[in-house]
Amino acid sequence: MLIQDVVKLANSISNSWVRVEQLRRIPGGLDVLFSVQKGKRGKKVESWNVTCRGVHEARITDFDGGGLALYPSTHPAARQYGARRAELRWPRTCDETRVLAALFRAHVETVDDWIPFDDYLFVNTPWNGTSFCPDFAPVSGSNFICRGPDFLLRAYGKALEAIGEPVRLTLCGAPRSKSIRPKVLHFGTSYVVADEFVAQRELMP
Repeated sequence: MLIQDVVKLANSISNSWVRVEQLRRIPGGLDVLFSVQKGKRGKKVESWNVTCRGVHEARITDFDGGGLALYPSTHPAARQYGARRAELRWPRTCDETRVLAALFRAHVETVDDWIPFDDYLFVNTPWNGTSFCPDFAPVSGSNFICRGPDFLLRAYGKALEAIGEPVRLTLCGAPRSKSIRPKVLHFGTSYVVADEFVAQRELMP
């Protein structure tokens, strides 16, 4: 059954509450067993096993979140895996504190908190004796380097240019196949990014 139909069904139940009952790794993916209840402590009315194939990322932090949603491949958590790779360089002579603030604003505006800020930037904050000082890694010669999805690095580049920093953006390799179109299954504060979600209704006792 299509996962879209499961999401619609779960959300059509009055006062529905979605809970993860079981999570199991399988070759090439994950099996997630969801139950749908009438209210947080109400009677179980539906149970679905969702097989996630071609998993790119799984952030499982909540088994009792209550909601269920499916986001398309344009969602930033999924888009990063289908986007072309790029490399951004800027001078190591920059004002690192100012650069960090500009990059953080651009990051939040582009992807909110769906991609952790340090996933592609590798920001270190060593203690200098009185405060934490931002530091970027890796470096190459006289430049800092950031590698990641092109749409995010373009946003970083524009933010740095806006504060007067010279940047160089390079696209790496050929564009990714258009057949790579992962989606995001979101439940509570958890989510899975995968190429395919297949749902099967479980028999109720």
